[in-house]
Amino acid sequence: MKKLKIFTLLTLSVMLFAQCNDNFDELNVDPNAAVSVDPSTLLTTAQYNFYNTIQGAGINAGWGLLMVQQWAETEYTEDSRYNQDVNAFNGTWSSMYASVLKELDAAKNLVAQQEVSDGIKANRTAILDVMSTQAYCFLTDAFGEVPYTEAVDGVTNLPKYDAQEVIYKGILETLKNASAAFNTAAPSFASGEIIYDGDISQWIKFTNSLMLRYAMRIADADAATAKQYIDLAVTNLISSNSENALFAFPESLARANPLFRNVSPLGGNRDDYAVSEYLVTTLTDLGDPRLDAFAKKYNGEYVGMPYGISDNDATVLKPTTSRPNDNVRSATTPHVIISFAEVQFLLAEAYQRGILNGDAAAAYGTAVKASMNYWGISDDAAIDDYVTNNAYNSTNWKMSIGNQKWIALYMNGFEGWNEWRRLDYPILAVPVAAQLSSIPVRMPYPLSETQSNAEQLGLVTSTPADMTAKVWWDVN
Repeated sequence: MKKLKIFTLLTLSVMLFAQCNDNFDELNVDPNAAVSVDPSTLLTTAQYNFYNTIQGAGINAGWGLLMVQQWAETEYTEDSRYNQDVNAFNGTWSSMYASVLKELDAAKNLVAQQEVSDGIKANRTAILDVMSTQAYCFLTDAFGEVPYTEAVDGVTNLPKYDAQEVIYKGILETLKNASAAFNTAAPSFASGEIIYDGDISQWIKFTNSLMLRYAMRIADADAATAKQYIDLAVTNLISSNSENALFAFPESLARANPLFRNVSPLGGNRDDYAVSEYLVTTLTDLGDPRLDAFAKKYNGEYVGMPYGISDNDATVLKPTTSRPNDNVRSATTPHVIISFAEVQFLLAEAYQRGILNGDAAAAYGTAVKASMNYWGISDDAAIDDYVTNNAYNSTNWKMSIGNQKWIALYMNGFEGWNEWRRLDYPILAVPVAAQLSSIPVRMPYPLSETQSNAEQLGLVTSTPADMTAKVWWDVN
């Protein structure tokens, strides 16, 4: 990841020095210099820091989209050959704790001191809690055991690493409590909340949809706990594409979509990724019209880059392969946090597993259609034909859901990797030139943590650079 090492530092510099407008005005306040900081400022900063990282070149492109083999590197191909640099995630780790979780915790403390109605206070606190669950879930899905109970307690300098089971149960309980605490009769943040502009009705659906996602993720590891929270979540979920949870980036280069900044001649001016041969072949074989939205043609046709080849081989093919469609990494392309399509896939799985009563095939079809619609395909007859030709298979439902979810999660590489690990579809091959004999199923702990918190880390692993040991919920 030599091309990505300075990514987090650039992100932090952007936050400190750039100009912006609308809700992003909150980022122009320096909380370290201000006498009094409004919690909305800290919320804006935390939301931007989190989603900018998840959508960016380091996590989304350089890890997620590569691990699920939707993109391939055009040079410096070590990441797709699983030769990761243990320094690569130093910035991500520190940013999650210092620039996301601590910001949210500080905002929560400030909200507790505000002289506002109980309803407003409850709504603001719940929003901050839901944001925190996403950061902790990212960390534990990436690394396994991570600091959680002592992470931002303000007391412990070298926090212990909690088991993933403890973290997930804590996250689910936090989401349950937040959902119950929301008060639709009261407002929340008057400004600074980027996702739904403080709309509590939408935040309830968003919270429940996250609860459904996280509960389903542990279904193979703890079926009883999964069902407990799934039953609670399904009462009010995201129910259309118009309700998708999106983080919208502004047009200004300084805070535009990080993948746009990465490729823009005015930004990183990089050309590190092509769409993969596997993506092109898979969608072509399925007759999937989303390929037009996913990729650009080279010389009149889609030409994918073989995945995981050597630096020299990639360099030779680089001029003649297809790049991602400009629309998937434009300045204002939003980060899709969770979508109606994903919710429907989760419901299909819950029906198939018998956790809920419902028609798995119908939910699967609704999910595929929602994804098609999101990517600009509106021909209902063509979509119906596609669903018929790629019909739901209840005998091998993980294949049906896994393959289509892999497509639907395009450009949300980290979530795509999570679901590939859990469902084991599509079946991906390890590159011949890979440094490992299997596709990584966890990120290596950052070198900085092995140096600064070695004693606590040593209690949960003796091989912090290992990428082959499955996390707790990945049991199959």
